[in-house]
Amino acid sequence: MEKHNFLLILLFLLQFPISIASSNETDQLALLAFQNLITNPNHFLANNWTKNTSLCSWFGVTCTPKTQRVVALIPPAVGNATKMMNFSLSGNRVSGNIPKEVSNLGHLALLSLFDNQLTSFIPRTLFNISLLLAVSLSFNSLSGPLLLDEGNIVSNLKSLSISNNQISGCIPSNICQLTELKILSIAFNNITEDIPINIDCLSELQEFYIGNNPIKGTIPTSLGNISTLQYFHCQNNRIVGQIPPELGKLSNLRQLSLELNYNLTGQIPKAIFNISSFEIIDFSFNNLSGRIPTTIGLHLPYLKELYLGANQLEGEIPLFITNASKLVILDLAQNFLTGTIPTNLGNLRELQGLLLHDNQLTNEPREHELRFFNSLADCRMLKYLQVGNNLLNGTFPNSIGNLSSTIENFHIADAHINGLIPTSIGNMSGLMPRP
Repeated sequence: MEKHNFLLILLFLLQFPISIASSNETDQLALLAFQNLITNPNHFLANNWTKNTSLCSWFGVTCTPKTQRVVALIPPAVGNATKMMNFSLSGNRVSGNIPKEVSNLGHLALLSLFDNQLTSFIPRTLFNISLLLAVSLSFNSLSGPLLLDEGNIVSNLKSLSISNNQISGCIPSNICQLTELKILSIAFNNITEDIPINIDCLSELQEFYIGNNPIKGTIPTSLGNISTLQYFHCQNNRIVGQIPPELGKLSNLRQLSLELNYNLTGQIPKAIFNISSFEIIDFSFNNLSGRIPTTIGLHLPYLKELYLGANQLEGEIPLFITNASKLVILDLAQNFLTGTIPTNLGNLRELQGLLLHDNQLTNEPREHELRFFNSLADCRMLKYLQVGNNLLNGTFPNSIGNLSSTIENFHIADAHINGLIPTSIGNMSGLMPRP
């Protein structure tokens, strides 16, 4: 019983990391100071933690072999606290490995060890704890593959977060045994293999984060069968091929991030822009081609950020894009867009960033003034206006002085601007000098 109580004491102690100590002696004094808070003279720590023995031999204490400094306070005996329900040691700079004995905690519902210095493997038996609901191991130095025991696992796990580690290999095929999983976060690791083609076996999944891995292959079409999915972040990987039209079936999707894969090709499926729950779409820095669907904006009442920059898109900017009236960021830069800049952009009253630079946008042949500036005067929250490196071939209207004073960055270089610069441009008092 005393050792079980020690584990509860340990949870308290680890809220006050001792790794700031400057020597082995101060490590010892820090632990003894805590021991002095224990009022029970018969507590086993009274005899185990003493000045007459090396602190590295004390129960529950792990030291480095060379410097004899305290580096870990998660003993294998933690597995003896079989009634423990919540085990949280997050943000304490705890090092060492996760003892396999943790899997003996049959009543454990929450295991939270994120933001520490843990190394080695994740015990595969961890996922055998049937009552476990959430595992958070992100921001450590865990390595090796993610493994689950073979055979039938009775799992109620709803959240698995192991991002920002050094996990390698693949997403195991038997992850399908985690049928209750709602959140799966494995971003910022070294996962290399394809996304499993049967990923729809996780039919309850709501959040799926796999970005910043060297993941290969294509986006499986089966992903479109997970009707509960709300967040899919697959950015900065090595994904190739096309965006599956099946993703258009994800009627609850809020965020879709596929940027920085560089080798996504083909046209953007029209069905993507019919998902009315969207808040963020990011397809930038890929190799997508074709035209932006003319109906874009008609079914996106909650869209705040749209990033289609740095692709191979062509054609005109659809007028209906301004129906997405909640837009804060509109990035269509670095494409091959032609035609004129729409004169109804002022409908985007919440717009803060308009990035249209490095295209082939022009002005109406019979027009001299660049009339789209008149409309932008209604965008009172605008901070970034970038339309340079185009073939605008027109003049500034006097109304340019009516643009928001919140504009900090105005990029108009190499846009073939003619005529005089109106003195009213001085009203743009928020402009920041280039560093």
